[in-house]
Amino acid sequence: MRSHFSILILAILTCTALGAQNFDTPPPREIQLVEKKAEQLTAQDNSPLGLKALALAPAKWKHAETDHFIVHYRRVTEAQRVVREIEYTLWFAAQSLGATKERYARKSHVYVFQDMKEWVDFRAGAGVPKWSSSFAHGDNLFLHIGGAGERFDSETLAHETTHAVVARLYPRRQWPIWLNEGFAEYMSTASLAARKGLWTQGMQRGLSKASMPLAQLVAMTEYPATGAAATESEHNAVHIFYQSSQKLVRFLMNNFPKERFPRFIDVILAGANFENAIVQVYGDQVKNYADFTKKYDQFIK
Repeated sequence: MRSHFSILILAILTCTALGAQNFDTPPPREIQLVEKKAEQLTAQDNSPLGLKALALAPAKWKHAETDHFIVHYRRVTEAQRVVREIEYTLWFAAQSLGATKERYARKSHVYVFQDMKEWVDFRAGAGVPKWSSSFAHGDNLFLHIGGAGERFDSETLAHETTHAVVARLYPRRQWPIWLNEGFAEYMSTASLAARKGLWTQGMQRGLSKASMPLAQLVAMTEYPATGAAATESEHNAVHIFYQSSQKLVRFLMNNFPKERFPRFIDVILAGANFENAIVQVYGDQVKNYADFTKKYDQFIK
């Protein structure tokens, strides 16, 4: 069993390897929650989804705060585990994006659902697709973490937390959908590996469905069709899109200097097309864009 000290040292080394020079150390491994009354919270959530959540058996909600989140929960056991993981994912994703602490100082709200029926009722009232087990809306998180006998899904938790982090760090700036989902998928294993002191690439699963051509992927502006009426072919298209997006972000993060990734995002958000952004940011790493695409096509993991 790794000691807390060794995991902390490994996380600091990981931070250094990613090129971050101005970040605090990782959050504590265990963060104790102190319950507060709703009126004692430093910020209230008046968003439509937040109000819908709090309207479900309102007397049963408990509330607490961490350095970066305001947490609403039923049982402290589940909330404690959620807080441990989302605080770490916030730190890891933010420093991977080259963000100083000041950029993520505002607190997000997190709603922790443990009861399946309550989650289904909330999801139906919120108009959220039936397949959503957890989701981010803006920089707020709505999480169903499973009850007795159900698996606690740390990867989905990290994925959705990453979406909330991106929304917080890049307010009113829309990422291309391949980049948004690909980075969240990458972080779902990368942050988990770093937190556990494991090798990131050793935790990454195969990408058997990552078959979407690069040009098609980076040109996408809408998600593939989903929902109850979606056909089997459409559901398969969703998997292809997510794995292809993950493959592209993995390729950039695993094969090129990680500290350049935030610059690549900035260039994309400034309006450059994908090819020009690759040449501008990674031009010294590949002969030309054709060389980049050749290496990408050969990339497996």
